[in-house]
This record gives sequence, C-alpha cells and structure tokens, in this order.
Amino acid sequence: MNPVLSTRSLSELQMMMLKKAGISVETYDAISISLLETELPTDYRHYIFTSKNGVKGYLRNKKKGIASQREVACYCVGEKTFALLEEKGHNVVKMAENASKLGDFIVKQAEKGPFLIFTGNRNRPELGDLLRLHKFNFEEICVYETHLNPREFDRHFECMLFYSPSGIQSFLMENSAANSKAICIGETTAKEARKHFSKVWVADKATTDSVINKLIEIYPTIAIS
Repeated sequence: MNPVLSTRSLSELQMMMLKKAGISVETYDAISISLLETELPTDYRHYIFTSKNGVKGYLRNKKKGIASQREVACYCVGEKTFALLEEKGHNVVKMAENASKLGDFIVKQAEKGPFLIFTGNRNRPELGDLLRLHKFNFEEICVYETHLNPREFDRHFECMLFYSPSGIQSFLMENSAANSKAICIGETTAKEARKHFSKVWVADKATTDSVINKLIEIYPTIAIS
C-alpha cells in the first residue's frame, strides 16, 4: 500500500506504534499557529474555549484586572483543552467533543452569560450562529492565528490523517484528493473532508492518539490502489 500522510507531526512514540503495526506514515505540518497580543475584556465571568490554542492565547494575554481562575466558569471543546484549563486551576463547567455539542449544552442551561469566546482567525461560525439564534449575549475575541502551510506532493496517498478543516484546506491548495480516504480527529473536520474525499472515518475521541488508533483499526480494510 502507498504510505499514509499525517498533516500533523507525530511523536516518536506515535511513530513507533505505527511502525509496529506495519504502517508507513509520512508527516508534515499543514498549519502553524501564532499567538496574538490583545487586550482582554475584564467584565466577563463565563469563558468559552473551542481549542487548546484558545487557552494558550488567553494565558498569554491574561493580566491583572482579569477575573481569577475560580471566579470564572469555563466551557470548552476537547479533552486537551479541558486538561490545560484544569492544570492552570480553572473551573470547567462543561467539556464537549465539538463546538456544536457545546453550544447545544449552553443554550439548554439556565446560565445565560454573558460569554467571552476565545477564537482564532479561521474560527468556525457554528457556535456563534447558535448563540445569536438564541439571543445570547456574547463576545468573540481572536487570540491566535492559523496559518496554512501548503506543500505539493508528487505521489498519491491512499489515506490521510486530518486534525482540522484548515489542515484539509491547506493540503488541497497544492494537491488533489483524487480517490484518497481520510481519517479525521472530529466531526467538524470530517464535515469538511466529506466534500473532497471518497471515504471518511472519524476518530473515537478528539485526540491525535485516537486518530492513530483508528488508522491501525481500519488499515487492513483500506483498498490498495
């Protein structure tokens, strides 16, 4: 089989897991992240983080006058986002696997905010659209930028690993999906992948390890081109 392409660098341990499973994987970083300098509002007590990068951007800009960790109720997407918030001593009210499910939880609860959402420059609109629909009071603040790193490949990959819609867009700037298949870290990424790829699987959890486990699980069933 042609090697698999991961659009994110993998750790040495992750590469060893794949090698043990007999899977050849090429890696490159389809996107890069830069944290921004920005002034944070001081009058919010309900924070929403849709990614770990949002937490990093918040921590970079957190200054005196911002509410202390235990004064703020945090809502977040993803286990790694949750883990970083917990590590920094923040009170996490709810963790969901994607922004849509987090939005569904927020609109059904008694607490109506106002909410401060920490986003990137390529933020997906679904959460904001849902809160507007239900007339919630919220503000979005951009604390990081996602940069596309397109790279042309001269060979076909039978299967590709994607970790964000931006990673898919970056890859497709210089390459064709052709008849390739995709494994995605979550449903939001899979929604974008289904527009281009012949078959799409979603990892059981929104982590890189889970993407790798899904690849190992389905690898024997992927047709040889």
